[in-house]
Amino acid sequence: MSTEITKVGVIGGGSWGTALAIHCARRGHDTVIWARGASTVAAINDSHENSEYLKGHPCPPALRASGDLAEVITRSELLLMVVPTQYIVATLGEAAKLLKPNQILVSCSKGISLDSLETVAELLEDRVVPPGFRPRLAYLSGPSFAAEVADGLPTAVTVAAKDEELAARVQALLSTPRFRCYRSTDVVGVELGGALKNVLAIACGISDGMGFGNNTRAALITRGLYEITKLAVARGANPLTMSGLAGMGDLVLTCTGDLSRNRTVGLRLGRGERLEDIQASMGGAVAEGVPTAVAIRRLAAAMGVECPIMEGIHAVIHCGANAQQVVTDVMSRELKPEVAPDIMRGVLASGSGSVHGSYSYLPGAAETPTGGAAAAAAPPGAVADGVAAAAATSASSAARAGLPPRPPKQIELGATAASMGNGASAAAVEPGAARPQAGGAEQWSALLAAAAAGAAATVVVTWVLGRWRRA
Repeated sequence: MSTEITKVGVIGGGSWGTALAIHCARRGHDTVIWARGASTVAAINDSHENSEYLKGHPCPPALRASGDLAEVITRSELLLMVVPTQYIVATLGEAAKLLKPNQILVSCSKGISLDSLETVAELLEDRVVPPGFRPRLAYLSGPSFAAEVADGLPTAVTVAAKDEELAARVQALLSTPRFRCYRSTDVVGVELGGALKNVLAIACGISDGMGFGNNTRAALITRGLYEITKLAVARGANPLTMSGLAGMGDLVLTCTGDLSRNRTVGLRLGRGERLEDIQASMGGAVAEGVPTAVAIRRLAAAMGVECPIMEGIHAVIHCGANAQQVVTDVMSRELKPEVAPDIMRGVLASGSGSVHGSYSYLPGAAETPTGGAAAAAAPPGAVADGVAAAAATSASSAARAGLPPRPPKQIELGATAASMGNGASAAAVEPGAARPQAGGAEQWSALLAAAAAGAAATVVVTWVLGRWRRA
């Protein structure tokens, strides 16, 4: 763990921002938190407690609050942005011009823009920070209730950045024996896992409020994760991320924990309260799942991804649909395999190891003649064609990189795993297969992609498509 002491600025005086500020100050960093409300600033500075948003959790005396956003930005080396997604542009638009090249900005917000369907990363890169600052962006997500972080209870999260060195730097600066950070370069997956789970938390709350049982909750979590995975992979995410802290971890916590604002909103909806009354009683706290439900519906429609649970929750939250009827409708749909065969066939028939042509496991996948959209409709016989396509792509990619081709047996094993359909298990890489020697390319590896895993049942989509990389 790094002992480096840094000037930290936390942008956002809500419960999560306050908890992170408490953590950073306790970590030894020189920390200032920006809050919009003068009363919040005064409470933190005078009574050392954010009594409005995180009552009962004292702040370290060294933690200071400020209402001057420019001051917080200019004095800090590490900035944690904890602003509701729908207000990021309005809050940081002008102030972002103050960012300096040596600073790091970590987004700790979870959501999707309602007007543009952009993730937080896309909002920051396209509409907030200067182009030259984009390599200095990182994203924190994972199962982390604010109150428990403020209390110093053991917590694990994921820090993602396109530059792994930056992710490692943030990881070291924030980690403690009570707050462990893992790092990732899958920004898309980490972000979408954190954003999309909020809608499912509302669904689980509605289910609990209506008196449905544990079976229902387990089904919602499992099938909901499957929908999240389909959307995330279609946007370019690594499906493995969905089985990690930012995916399954955050989903289970938010769908089952009593401290979850989104689950609480759903619980009250399930008991018959009106959404307007629920939101009015939250004292300014935001349940991101409410606006995200609208964004997900639009996103899924635009991408052609079927998400019946997400669609049903949107209908209940925003269209006044009867929850009992929505449950009946979802449960009465056409009977289908647990894992859609088109996903399995599409991976192989495209020859790129991609779902919807968006996530590539193989070098040179962009040159594959068949895209994911066409592959989705591939007939069962496309598995054999997919093996040949994968072999051809692998050979051409290896030749361009000056590497020997990937062992054919591994391609066959990948096809076998994918063609198993429901309940496919990971195919083992052939023992004794030739490996690159030291000083050459790195060892080829089997990439196991868990597309979904649930509390009551596990939906696993496993691809074993090896790839060569330079050492």
